[in-house]
Amino acid sequence: MNKPIPSRNPAMDVIRCFALFCVAGVHFFLYTGFESETVSGIGMYFKVCLRNGLMICVPLFLLLSGYLMLNKRPTRQYYGKLVKTLFIYLAASICCGAYSAYAAKAFWNETVSISGLVLGIFSFSTAPYGWYMNMYIGLFLLIPYLNILYANLGSQRSKQYLLLTLLFLTALPCVANVYNFTEPGWWLVPNSSDAYHAILPDWWVRIYPITYYFLGAYLREYPLKIKPLANLLWIALTFFATGAFGFYRSYGGTYISGWWTEYSSLFLVILSVLVFNLLSQLRYDWMGVPIKKMFAWLSDLCLGAYLVSWIFDQQVYGSLTDLVPQSEERLRYFLPSVLTVYLRSLCLSAVILLAYWLLSKAVSLLRRSVAMK
Repeated sequence: MNKPIPSRNPAMDVIRCFALFCVAGVHFFLYTGFESETVSGIGMYFKVCLRNGLMICVPLFLLLSGYLMLNKRPTRQYYGKLVKTLFIYLAASICCGAYSAYAAKAFWNETVSISGLVLGIFSFSTAPYGWYMNMYIGLFLLIPYLNILYANLGSQRSKQYLLLTLLFLTALPCVANVYNFTEPGWWLVPNSSDAYHAILPDWWVRIYPITYYFLGAYLREYPLKIKPLANLLWIALTFFATGAFGFYRSYGGTYISGWWTEYSSLFLVILSVLVFNLLSQLRYDWMGVPIKKMFAWLSDLCLGAYLVSWIFDQQVYGSLTDLVPQSEERLRYFLPSVLTVYLRSLCLSAVILLAYWLLSKAVSLLRRSVAMK
């Protein structure tokens, strides 16, 4: 039997807000020259740990989907909820497209093709972080049928076999198929060659969102029986081990982003599950009603904030690179930069949701007036 969830579980709102912070954190490293720095020394090891650890951002969103949507069925009401998601995406694309046009004219005296921006909405490129929607829309459509499959696996053991199969297909190849077994000396200097040899089938790595979805569903029924302190220690161990592997793979050269650092990586699966389990099992009784409502509101803003955060990434990190020419010195500005992007993105997302609310009210009033005639 599925573990019941309160009508509004504050843990889920906290996790979603934390996942958005991780998104902003990952983008800090993307735009501040991190990948051009030489990987050596304790300071760079810490940077690699932080960058790779923050990659749990998208996995946390996917785990949330499995946890919260396990009982959804293919109904008209369910698919109707996609309208709000699509509106947020469309509005975010318009915002990103408008900023692209403005920046091209203001900074490079170039003109952006309006038709290109419009077509880019359908190819998920006008909003540069729209790849997430490209993935999520398909997952959303599949969720009711994934739930039917999961519900018909009667026993916990059967569900564990499903998860093990998916982990073998999507996560294990990301840490098994990344070695060179023929080039002499490669193991001492792995950044010397990007030629690797596959030892496991890896075609199915691309369905990793389904793996995370089922993991989230499983954690809803069977939370990990780990005490919070032990859970935190496992998170720390996995965090530094993930960073150590990334540091080793790039040592002596510039940072290499490979399968072991992608969302499908077994390292990130383990770290994401541990973080999700800890945050979902903590007690939130200390939160008063106003704080819970605040997190619920912020949680509702996270999708839009994710999609529009590209705009503020360009603004904040463009200014940061001008003010701090040496990329090695920029980490000290991590927290203020990330928080600035985070808060500005939430504010613009709030405007988008306000527009959606007003439009919904207008449509509702129009329907009533038509029905009364």
